[in-house]
Amino acid sequence: MKYVIILFFIFSHFYGQVNFIDNNGFKQGYWILFFPYNHLDSIVSEEGSFVNDLEHGLWIKYHESGQVREMINYVNGELNGVRILIDKKGKLKEQENFVNGQYHGNQIYFHDTGKPSVKLTYSNGLRNGPLAKYYKNGKKQESAYYVNDKKHGISEWYFDNQQLSLQYHYINGLIEDTAYTYYKDGFLKSTYTYHRNQMNGDRVTYYKSGLIKERGSFLKDKKNGFWCQYDTLGAETECVEYEKGIRK
Repeated sequence: MKYVIILFFIFSHFYGQVNFIDNNGFKQGYWILFFPYNHLDSIVSEEGSFVNDLEHGLWIKYHESGQVREMINYVNGELNGVRILIDKKGKLKEQENFVNGQYHGNQIYFHDTGKPSVKLTYSNGLRNGPLAKYYKNGKKQESAYYVNDKKHGISEWYFDNQQLSLQYHYINGLIEDTAYTYYKDGFLKSTYTYHRNQMNGDRVTYYKSGLIKERGSFLKDKKNGFWCQYDTLGAETECVEYEKGIRK
C-alpha cells in the first residue's frame, strides 16, 4: 500500500492530478491503472497519458510481477513509433513500428531463445519488401517478397539443415510457372506447373537417383490425361487415364 501512495504522490507532483476526468467526461493527463485485486496492495498494470480521452505519448504496461510487459507510443489515440513486447522472463518477444495506427517499417518477432522468428517490412499497413522466417536455432525457414501485401517473385522454404525444401514463383499473390520440391539431402523430388494458383500442366516426381517415379498432368487442380508410374530402374509399371479428376 505504501508503494501505491508514494507512486501517486510522485506523479501528482510532477504531472498534476492523476486519473483526472474533466467536466466533459474525458480522461486527461497522467493515468495509473491497477490489476483488479481485492486486497489492499494493488499492483500497477499500466500507466500513461490521455489527451481528450485519447492515449497520447508513452504508455507502459506491466506483468503482475511488476516487470515491464509492453511499451507503446501513441499520438492522439493512434499507435505511432516503436512498440515492444517483453515476456515474463525479460526477453524481447515483439518489436513493431507504426505510423498513424498502421504497421510501417521493419517488424521483428522473436523465439523464446532470443533469436528472431520472423522479420518483415510494412509500408502504410501493407506488407512490402522481404519476409524471412527462422527456426529456433537461427537458421532460415522461409524467404519471400511482398508487393502491396501480396507475395511476388520467388518464395522458398528450407529444411532445418538449410537444404531447399520448396520453391514457388508468385505473381501478385498467385503461384505461377514451375514449382520445385526437394528431398532433405538436396535431390530434386518433384516439379509442378501452376497457372493462377492452380495446378495446370505437368507434374513429375523423381527418385533420388534422378529417374522418374511418376508423371502426369493437371487441369485446374484435377488430374487429367495419362498418369504413369515407374520403378527404380525406369520401367513403366502402370498407366491410368483421368478426365477432370475422374479415373476412366
